[in-house]
Amino acid sequence: MKKYLFNFLIILIAIVPLSFNGCILDALNTLTQNIPITQEFNVTSSLPSYSQSETIDLSNSSTYQRFSDKIQSIKFLQAEFRTKSVTPSDLSANVSITLKDNNGNLLFTYPLGQIKPSDYQNTPYQLSLTSSQINVINDYLSILSNKVFVATISFTNITSSQLTYTINGVIDIVFTMNTKT
Repeated sequence: MKKYLFNFLIILIAIVPLSFNGCILDALNTLTQNIPITQEFNVTSSLPSYSQSETIDLSNSSTYQRFSDKIQSIKFLQAEFRTKSVTPSDLSANVSITLKDNNGNLLFTYPLGQIKPSDYQNTPYQLSLTSSQINVINDYLSILSNKVFVATISFTNITSSQLTYTINGVIDIVFTMNTKT
């Protein structure tokens, strides 16, 4: 009986590692890495409404460049708005952020509502996108050659104690990618 138990254990020891071999090696060959993208905008105006668009290209990121030949997938993780400086500090505006693909197709529009940009100098405004908005972005990213976006920030109904105002802000977007090591 001991001989059968010993043989069974030897066979089991040989089979178990072989059965997990593919799964374990696949997990060790995959790296998940975040790609943070920061897009600044600088507004100086006296108009009651202002809009500015900027191109965001993932391939300009050093993280993307480091792993570009090994990328398996890229997905949207999160986005936020923050203010670097605003003059006058009492300025308020109805703010909206729009993201489009490289062909001008709308991926999402996110209204922040009537806000004071000065409220977001120390704590960013986290954009809480819906799952369908995130799916639209991820569908676009599922084709790995799609890595260019156009972000637009719009200020309407601007009120301030001064005629001319300045807003220096940032839209931060974080993507996550899986790569082969």
